[in-house]
Amino acid sequence: MIGVIGGMGVQATALFYDKLVKNQRVEIEQDYADILIYSKSSIPDRTAYITGVCTQSPLPALLHAVEVLQNAGVKCIAVPCITSHFFYEDLARAATVPVLNVLEETAKHVAAAGMYKVGLLATTGTVQGKFFHDALARHQVEALELDAENQARLMDLIYGIKKSQPVDASLTENLADLLYTQGAQGVILGCTELNVVAQNHKYIDALEILATAALTYKD
Repeated sequence: MIGVIGGMGVQATALFYDKLVKNQRVEIEQDYADILIYSKSSIPDRTAYITGVCTQSPLPALLHAVEVLQNAGVKCIAVPCITSHFFYEDLARAATVPVLNVLEETAKHVAAAGMYKVGLLATTGTVQGKFFHDALARHQVEALELDAENQARLMDLIYGIKKSQPVDASLTENLADLLYTQGAQGVILGCTELNVVAQNHKYIDALEILATAALTYKD
């Protein structure tokens, strides 16, 4: 049984479940993997905490979600929220089952594809926290990021998606193009909210990579 800490945000969680289902090939319905999703939308804002806008740490709520899932008998835990991986080491230490690391899985994917310089579309928490940069660097991959003005535009888009508001979906592609002009060989969708609006095949899809890791995990 695969455990999922969801709700960050809810549309990204629904899309992750869809990817988990569509990436399985079964003969009968009963062959699908058992999946337990804890959609805990009450987890405090990760970016607000990382950037110092608020002091309420998301970690206690994340640790509670880990406890609920492992007590239910899951064999591994996936967290389809990139920014929450700021707390990855704390979650991994506290868990009695493996917590999949989307940062490492994506970095390995990028390196295996022969890329050494990629753009990163992510929350300001992820960008300032540098934890995705660090994961890529461990695989000799450089991460390119947006300037402050465009990063702010991206955050407005992300929060709009979180609130299910109408957004300009083309902004994701426009910002990706800026990263390509800086020399990026590919652009990572480094916030799972962006999967809700991104339609272009040129992205490196961290959510898809996480779904594959969850389905292929062997204990």
